[in-house]
Amino acid sequence: MICRLYERQLSAYLDGELAVTRARRLEAHLRVCPHCRGELNAIIGIADHVRAASRGVQVSRDFDQRVLRAVGYYQVTGRPVVRRRSLVRPLAAAAVALAALGGLIWHFLALPPVSQPQPQPAAAMVAPAPASPAGPALPNRRHR
Repeated sequence: MICRLYERQLSAYLDGELAVTRARRLEAHLRVCPHCRGELNAIIGIADHVRAASRGVQVSRDFDQRVLRAVGYYQVTGRPVVRRRSLVRPLAAAAVALAALGGLIWHFLALPPVSQPQPQPAAAMVAPAPASPAGPALPNRRHR
């Protein structure tokens, strides 16, 4: 858990952006933690590769502003763009909610209730005895 905290600070440490106290704590941790030292060395290696690859690249002075303008952050004047929030999403969400509410109201109020079949009385549920066409005749005994 402690290493994760320090791993998040490695890039800022290399760029010199950490406060002095945090940088000292990170340096003390790096002395005792081989994992974080390895992560730092990997970041240093990546940074070296990027620097080596970009040595031959020349960019204009206004490169940063052109990139930021291209992604819509700055206007031509150099001031940050204040974007108005679009009402499309909230209106669409409200329309869906109203449609769902209307459907529920229509389902429960406009449709007639479904009638449930009534249970039959117990006597009617007893099946009649099957009539046998010519079964064996039973003796007819009469008591005197």
